[in-house]
Amino acid sequence: MRVRRNFETYAAIRRTHGDIHLNQAFDPRETRFGQDDFWLLAENYKGESIATYCLRRFLVEDFYALIRSQALWFSNRLHLVDPRFIVECAIPPFGGEVSHGGGLWVREDYRGCSRLAIVMPRFARAIALRSRPFDHDSGMIRNDPQDGAKVADRKAAFMGKRIYGFARVHRVVDGWFPPETREAIIYLCHSTRAEAVDSLVVQRAALEGLQRLSLGKRSLVYQHNEPVNAPTVRSNGQEQARV
Repeated sequence: MRVRRNFETYAAIRRTHGDIHLNQAFDPRETRFGQDDFWLLAENYKGESIATYCLRRFLVEDFYALIRSQALWFSNRLHLVDPRFIVECAIPPFGGEVSHGGGLWVREDYRGCSRLAIVMPRFARAIALRSRPFDHDSGMIRNDPQDGAKVADRKAAFMGKRIYGFARVHRVVDGWFPPETREAIIYLCHSTRAEAVDSLVVQRAALEGLQRLSLGKRSLVYQHNEPVNAPTVRSNGQEQARV
């Protein structure tokens, strides 16, 4: 596992593996990065790239204002205020030093058994906390357009809490989403600093429980390209679902 700061290399790795579209928040063509921004590269013993995860840090009074202005995704442009873009969330407004993670990719043959989808966000969180404690931790999950709202809610809650380790997941956009130029449901993942610290301790029973989730072929969470078995997430036995 290596800490990197050249996001051009991150983009090149992702595009080499067929990802034409990148989350603009971590795309060097759209974003101006700061000295506290970094990404993680996981390699196998052959030196091949097998996983990535990005983390940025913002100093803002209101994180929702950053979202509404689209500066979260397009800091290389003037702020893009779109009257069709409605941002509403059950998570109370927050600000200060806010970390924002995303861009999780795991090479297909390493998904599931490697647990990289669980490890990468937490490792990045630990590095950020050690560098300089933040006040809030955040991330986003977007829906699969083929899913109904209830199924999308369950998937987002499962991925945001069980896999990525956030304390809460709530809808933040349900309608026009300018960065994707489409109708979408976007979920905001959030933790306080104390909750982020707690997420770094994964109980053995919980990790063993996540290990046996059967993985499907198509992605349930487009932004992170981390597939999960849809029937498992939809079922009443969700608490027994495992990775």
